[in-house]
Amino acid sequence: MKVILFLPALLVAALLLLAQLDDELSPEAEAFISRIDTSGGSEAYLYLLGIYANEDDSPEKVGRQLLAEYRQHERDDAYEIIDYDESKKLALPTKAFTCGAWEEDCLKSLLESELNTDDLRMKHEILLSRSDRFHDFSEYKTLTMPSVEERIPPYQYLAAAERIKMLSALTLHKQGQSADAILALEDQLQSLRHSLALQDNLIGKLVFVMQISTALDFLSVISSQAQLSVIRMNGLSGDEKGLAMAAAREFQMSYAALKEADRHPEFFQIGGNVPGWIVRMLYKPNMTLNAIAPQYTRFERLSFASASQFAQEVESFDEIGTSALSIRNYAGAKLVHMYDIFDEYNARFLDLDAKIILFNHLNEGFENARNPYYEDEAPEIFADRACFRGPMEDPRSLRCLRTGI
Repeated sequence: MKVILFLPALLVAALLLLAQLDDELSPEAEAFISRIDTSGGSEAYLYLLGIYANEDDSPEKVGRQLLAEYRQHERDDAYEIIDYDESKKLALPTKAFTCGAWEEDCLKSLLESELNTDDLRMKHEILLSRSDRFHDFSEYKTLTMPSVEERIPPYQYLAAAERIKMLSALTLHKQGQSADAILALEDQLQSLRHSLALQDNLIGKLVFVMQISTALDFLSVISSQAQLSVIRMNGLSGDEKGLAMAAAREFQMSYAALKEADRHPEFFQIGGNVPGWIVRMLYKPNMTLNAIAPQYTRFERLSFASASQFAQEVESFDEIGTSALSIRNYAGAKLVHMYDIFDEYNARFLDLDAKIILFNHLNEGFENARNPYYEDEAPEIFADRACFRGPMEDPRSLRCLRTGI
């Protein structure tokens, strides 16, 4: 009788033990993790980290101090980071002049404004010189580990400096010096593209994509109004649109978050207190990571695809299957669908490439321009812009080139 009772109990215990077992990380997942290396140094990264330092402080020195704080927090998440004194930071320009060029009345309001860009440049002279210095670097490497708590460098200071430069070009145009304005914007675009190629993280890449798109709109409107020609531009290079390191950093961020969730008492709700062994029965971090790794591989691969290849794949894409995961990793299978989000990021780079095609037809007209997504299509031409159709939504008009207001 005891043997009969013992066998079911033993079976239950064995099943519970098996339910705790996770898979090994796949070679695909391991390959992403192995790419992350925050050792060594990067003067460009340190400079950007401290770019808002007071005029009496060195951006490199402040950046180095902040990095030390961030790394201390990485080693001990209870450590409270000592940030740079907010009152000592360089002032940012007023938000009145930071509207998006894709917004309906943005360029019109800027062209009609009485903005004194000489005063603006003088007031933010240090910020402008620091943005120029940043573009002079020939390297960039993020030195913090990817995580949901990672401190992102203050790209908004670079964006503010770039907007001041664009506004200065607009002022030159309004003063009748349109040729000088065009030259200034062409030089600015060269610097922006140089920095885009060096960025190794997704946020940095996207910041420069938007700056380049905006500069193209400014340049196009000025050229159209002044009836002056502009130089043709090459499409985005592999370094400019490639997302190999960005994909690895995004995967590492997911790795850190999904590993932290393993056996976490608050897995199902904040304030919860579920025993870790129950969480592990329903959630296996490695199985989840192995399931999402192909999404990151696809993200990286599509960053090097042509626009037509991207369109074909997006329009025929099936959601990632989770049936094989559901039995042993029921909760993890639910999480997998949170990672089907990368196509919209790939599209921004390809949309910008499409905008460059439109820009290169600005002088002779858009009739002969061909849509890189759908090769037999010409752009739609409106009174104040030309646009290509694409496979994804384009809320910030990256596929459109402004020609007027």
